[in-house]
Amino acid sequence: MKIFKITSSGILIISILFLTFYKIDKIDIDGTWEPEKIILNNKILFPTKIDSFLKGVTSKHIIISEWNDSFYIVDGKDSITSYFQIQKNEKENHLIHLTSKKKSLNGTFNLKVDTLYIDSDLYEIKVEIQSKSNLIKFKKRLHIKPWKPEYPRRGLP
Repeated sequence: MKIFKITSSGILIISILFLTFYKIDKIDIDGTWEPEKIILNNKILFPTKIDSFLKGVTSKHIIISEWNDSFYIVDGKDSITSYFQIQKNEKENHLIHLTSKKKSLNGTFNLKVDTLYIDSDLYEIKVEIQSKSNLIKFKKRLHIKPWKPEYPRRGLP
């Protein structure tokens, strides 16, 4: 019984220290994004001349799902699907490896993520996926309201 207590307390202390000092070095790009520029095989898919006239009103968006590691470029009813895996190279730069039926979205691309803090609760995240003949730039604005506890009230909620 004494050995069990010592072992369980040792495991508890080690797990607390591990969770305290463990640093996750992972880029989280999950969600729906607004495209800035999409170039595949040196052909501009976005913004076209029509998109430049209709700024802010576009049917194109990019959906990234880390649940099944998939990357979708959606244009109305059409969609380009690719699967991805994020990794690092020797120089500690992030790379994204894409696999798709579309030939231009196969291979390893450079991945750059930039965060611009606009306000204390508003910031913009820009992502750039680039290779020699392909460029996919997209962004997302996040507005995070500060958490405030709800005012206590009587009765049922």
